[in-house]
Order: sequence, then C-alpha cells, then structure tokens
Amino acid sequence: MSIEQRRGIETIDRNQNLLLVRAPIESVAEKLSRARRADVWERDIYDREIEITAESYIIFQFRGHPWTIVEQVKYQPYQLVFGEGDAITLSNFLSTRAIYYKCSDTCGYIGYNCYDGGAFAEMLYFEAEMDLLFLSDFREVKAEDIDSAFRFTYAFMEEQDIYIPYVYYENVRAGDRINLRPKGPTLDDLVRSDFERVDYVGIS
Repeated sequence: MSIEQRRGIETIDRNQNLLLVRAPIESVAEKLSRARRADVWERDIYDREIEITAESYIIFQFRGHPWTIVEQVKYQPYQLVFGEGDAITLSNFLSTRAIYYKCSDTCGYIGYNCYDGGAFAEMLYFEAEMDLLFLSDFREVKAEDIDSAFRFTYAFMEEQDIYIPYVYYENVRAGDRINLRPKGPTLDDLVRSDFERVDYVGIS
C-alpha cells in the first residue's frame, strides 16, 4: 500500500507519544518553534546530519496526508516534556484540530486528547484493569458504548484521516551528530519524495 493510502494505527505494541496537527508542516514547525522558544529549526532534514540539542523534536508530514506529526526524539537522559498543553496551544494558534496520542504496551494503556480551535473536543484513556474514560463534545457516544478502547481509537484515527506509523529513532545524547529521519518496519522502504518534508526543532 502506498504511503498516500495508509490510515489508522500501524501497531499498539510499543511505547509512543505523538502530537498530531491538521495543518501543513511549515505552519506546525513555525508555531511549535515559537511556542517552545526554540534555538534551532532545521527544515528538510531527511537523511541529513544534524546536531541533537537537549530538547529535540522531529516533525514530519507524509505526502498526501493532511496531518503533521511531532515526536520528541529520545535522547539520554530521557524526559518527556511535551503533551496535552502543546496540542491545545497549536490547535489554538492554527485554528485547527490537534491530538495528543499516547500508547504503551509496557504499561498497558492507550489514550488521546483532541482539541479543535484550542477548545476541548474529545478524550479517551484506557489502562489495563481500570475503567475506560471517555468524553466527547462533538458526538453522542458514552464510555459504556465502547467495547474495545483499542479498536475505537483505531477507528477514530481512520475517521480523522490520520496514519500513525511504527517509528523508532536512535538513542542519542545532546551534542551527537546524526542523520535523522523516521525509521520503522513499514517506513524503511520510503524515500524523500514520500514526505512533504521532515523538520527538526531543538532547544538547548
């Protein structure tokens, strides 16, 4: 299947935290850089060597997809410093929809927080041996109507025209110089033209 046709979630068998914004990569990267007061914004870094800063983000948009994906690059020591607040900020700045998505096969949870124009739209959170949490301001669905949080989340991402790939990056330290691009079992055969662009944002 070509990259333009892929939708849904590639796998839930991993730990993943993503920011998804329904806007072109140029707008998302620019607003994220401003919101985070970034020291570095490198455009079009696909397979190009860059220097990793203390707080690092890779931003990419697949060709033919309306959503841009933001992920914190895993460095050592690792701290996750972005989340729902960034989704609210970018959704508000860009007057669009933004989603913070989280999944962990280690801890057994899945969830998302969706905002539209900076306002709450929908949230889901499920963890093994806990009750499902679900709230929505745009559709008549209740938590008890959801038989599987995983299938429901997959369907939601498909409905939103989103593709969440299995992506991994090297474990790196601040100061390392690496060729940075999204890698994964279904991404390794992609080439530069399969992306609208891949950017890097860093904070020292």
